[in-house]
Amino acid sequence: MNAETGARQAIASRTDFRDAARGMLLQLEPSGTRAITLVDTDFSPWPLDDAAVIDTLTRWIRLPGRRMRLVGHRFDTIERDQARFASWRKPFAHAIDAFRPTDVDPGDLPSILLLDASSLELLDREHWQARATGERRTLVLQRERLDALMQRCEAAWPSTLLGL
Repeated sequence: MNAETGARQAIASRTDFRDAARGMLLQLEPSGTRAITLVDTDFSPWPLDDAAVIDTLTRWIRLPGRRMRLVGHRFDTIERDQARFASWRKPFAHAIDAFRPTDVDPGDLPSILLLDASSLELLDREHWQARATGERRTLVLQRERLDALMQRCEAAWPSTLLGL
């Protein structure tokens, strides 16, 4: 997908969706992306446990000024089903923020990966209908939508648990 031309790609299968998400994440370094926002109810559709994705995220997050923001309702599924990613996040907690919406139903939460110049949105989980885009107008609208969502969120999924 070329952000310069505002390319748009329709996705209609689980395999295509996971391939598109994986491809976007594997291109973090060459794309110059500085920020990642991933929003999902439980993050289960996303290939966060893929070894190549973890390697790319590691190289990417070590670069100066990189930030990752996760917004979701259920982070326990990451701990259980994507343990590699859950472990990976701990040493980089200084650059990763996790949030939970306070007044949004899980079914109303978008499922989206937003990078600086592209995004991938899962529109229908049952039929794996998704849209990948680099259109500037769409990216602006998605950022505005996520900014409004962030105003109704609280911190979640701490990287360490303090006990007494």
